[in-house]
Amino acid sequence: MIQYFFSNIDTFKDYCGSGVLPLLFIACAIYILVTEKIVWKKMILGVVPLFIIVMFFMPFTRAVFEKVGMEDGTYYRVLWLVPMGVDVAYAFCRLFERRRRLGLVVAITCVIVLSGFSLVYRSVYITKAENRFHIPTAAIDICNLIAPEEGEARVRAACPPELVYFIRQYNTDIMLPYGRDYVEAQWDYWNAVYEQMSIEPGGTYNIEALLETTRQQKCTYVVLNMSIPTDVDPESEGLVLLAQMDGYSIYMDPLVVEES
Repeated sequence: MIQYFFSNIDTFKDYCGSGVLPLLFIACAIYILVTEKIVWKKMILGVVPLFIIVMFFMPFTRAVFEKVGMEDGTYYRVLWLVPMGVDVAYAFCRLFERRRRLGLVVAITCVIVLSGFSLVYRSVYITKAENRFHIPTAAIDICNLIAPEEGEARVRAACPPELVYFIRQYNTDIMLPYGRDYVEAQWDYWNAVYEQMSIEPGGTYNIEALLETTRQQKCTYVVLNMSIPTDVDPESEGLVLLAQMDGYSIYMDPLVVEES
């Protein structure tokens, strides 16, 4: 059990990262617990969040979490139950309730300092929205092509890593052999399909090896980036080309369809 406790501490540190919000939240939750007079607000913003934090560090909580079959490395998601942003915002509003000018100055200063004097929209992770869904048009078009009809069983599709972030956002009836946790380097997970789909610059798709993994994963559809060459014609290996759109070739695998 002591090992679980230290694992919980490490998980909390990883969740905090280099940020101060989780620690600031704890201070704010204690402040709300001490100063708030309205009982239901004290319970929701003070008692319950602190209770969740305390339970998070308890070894038996993690033991139960793993016992019910949750995935490895997902215990940090318990912290998603804690309204950190709401607590911090409410605590600061209460603190500067009668000193609004001072509160405005402090708030502006905090925003500037926490931003690191950098514009978030210059980040490589921020791109201009292509449509009202804020999802790449390529992902939408591919989903509309391969999505099952209403009432039909869900399908599985192997897609290049850059599409993984968006396919499930747009249509949950399309399953993937690997998700974002396999794409992000910090998790260091391994997946056979991802290994074949993740091509280094100048590389090519090894179709035979790719199909060996996608057929093991029962992928009805295989989506290939048209900017990456293939070592052989995918149709010579039994795939059927459905369409080429937005820089991607979408194939159906009849072998998987027959077996399903």
